[in-house]
Amino acid sequence: MRQIVARQCVTFSFSTPFPILQHGAHSQLLLNIEREKLMKKILLLAGILASQTAFAHVSYTGRDFGVFDGLTDQSVTISNQTTRSHGWADAADADWGDTHQVKWFTFSITNQALVTISASALANATATSLDGLLPGFSLYEGKAPGAAYDSSAVTSAYRNTLGFDTEGALNALGNFEIGNDAGVISKLSFVGYAADGTSNNLGNLPAVIGDGTADGFVSSSFLLNAGTYTLIIGGADYASQNDPLSLAYNYGLSATVSVAAVPEPSTYALMVLGLGIMGIAVRSHITR
Repeated sequence: MRQIVARQCVTFSFSTPFPILQHGAHSQLLLNIEREKLMKKILLLAGILASQTAFAHVSYTGRDFGVFDGLTDQSVTISNQTTRSHGWADAADADWGDTHQVKWFTFSITNQALVTISASALANATATSLDGLLPGFSLYEGKAPGAAYDSSAVTSAYRNTLGFDTEGALNALGNFEIGNDAGVISKLSFVGYAADGTSNNLGNLPAVIGDGTADGFVSSSFLLNAGTYTLIIGGADYASQNDPLSLAYNYGLSATVSVAAVPEPSTYALMVLGLGIMGIAVRSHITR
C-alpha cells in the first residue's frame, strides 16, 4: 500500500476510494496543484515531440508566395506560420545552424523587380502560437530539393568539405548546399539578410547588423532579377537557444513579399529632366 505525504504533512492512502474527501479543501487544493504541474510537464513533452515532427525536413508547403510578373505592383502575405526564437541568429554564427529551426518560403519573379520583404511577430498565427518573436530572414536565389535535410548523405558530404564543424547546413549569411535522400542537392546563392533588434538580442555576431529596434518587425528591399528564390525566416534571439524548453515554443509569424516594377531608363531620364526644370524655375523666381 503506497503512502503519499502532502506538503502540510497530511497523509492519505490510495486504499480508500475517495481519500481526498478525508482531508478537506486544503489537501484538495494541494493535489490539484500537483496534478496541474504534472499536466504541464506532459503537455511540454508532447509539444517537444510534436515539434520534432513538424520541423522535420525542408518543405515549402503552404509557404509559396507564388509567381510575380514584376511589371505591376503585387503583394502577398502568409500569416499562419510559426518558428523558433533563435533559429536564424544561430545560423548566422561561425558554425552555421540547423535547418529545422527556421521556416522556408519561396517565390518567383518573371522580370527584374524591386522586392520588399517584411517579417513580423504575430501572436495568433495559430491556435497555440506565442507572441514575442524577433524575426530575422535571409534571401537566396535557388530552391532546395524536396525533403532535403542537414544529415542526408549528400548534405553531410558537402558539410565535410567545409573544413570546420557545423551544427547544420544552414548559413544565414552566405551560400550553402543541401540535399535529400535521393541524392539530389542544390546550391542556394545568398542575396541578403535583415534582422530585428540590436546586439542585445543578436548576441556576439560581428557580421550581423540589426535594424536597431527590437520591436518584432523587420523589412528590407532587394533589386532582383527574374528567377526563383528561397526566403528563410527564423528567430533572432541568439541567447534563447540555451533555454532547454525553447524546442517546445512556437512563435507566431507573418511574412509579406511586395513586388514593384523597376522604372525604365527613360523614366529615370524624365525624372532628372523634370527636377532640372524645377530647379531652373526656382532660381529664376529668386532672381526676380
